[in-house]
Amino acid sequence: MTPEALLQHYGRHRVKLVAVLSRLVRREEAEELADETLTKALSSVASFREEADAGTWLHRIAVNLAYDLLRRQMRHPEVSLEDGIESLEHAADAGQAPQEQREMSQCVRNLLTTLPPEQHEALVHADIHDLTAAEIARNTGVSTGNAKIRLHRARRAMKTLLETHCDLAVEADGVCRCTPKAAE
Repeated sequence: MTPEALLQHYGRHRVKLVAVLSRLVRREEAEELADETLTKALSSVASFREEADAGTWLHRIAVNLAYDLLRRQMRHPEVSLEDGIESLEHAADAGQAPQEQREMSQCVRNLLTTLPPEQHEALVHADIHDLTAAEIARNTGVSTGNAKIRLHRARRAMKTLLETHCDLAVEADGVCRCTPKAAE
């Protein structure tokens, strides 16, 4: 594949890449990672074997870059749990958060980001975007069995986090909300 052909593929796939990345990281980070995806793809275009579609290749590069970012953020958190909840609530109140985020409890979303990237992605795909294990597998480039295992482990880890950090209640609208437990 030539760099010119890659640029054409990227132009057709950029919006989809940003959408996929936005499921894993903040919108601003997704935009940056989409651009970084192009840079990384251009630097290795000569090694592209064309066994897969260029869009699939770009998707895999983008998701791997998001995983790398999430791992760095887990190793070096920038805000405390309380600060993170406050900033997410402010974004939701200002109407800056997407609809799916406004419906989800601030605390739950913050805890979700503490999961390993693969588990985070599996839960977002399954429980927010309502994808099946087969669809998750196709989107993440793993087998269906592996997607099911990731999802099972993610739900188990999230349950433990919620039990440890939150007081849970299902409200009249059917949405599960949580209140962070007081520090002991």
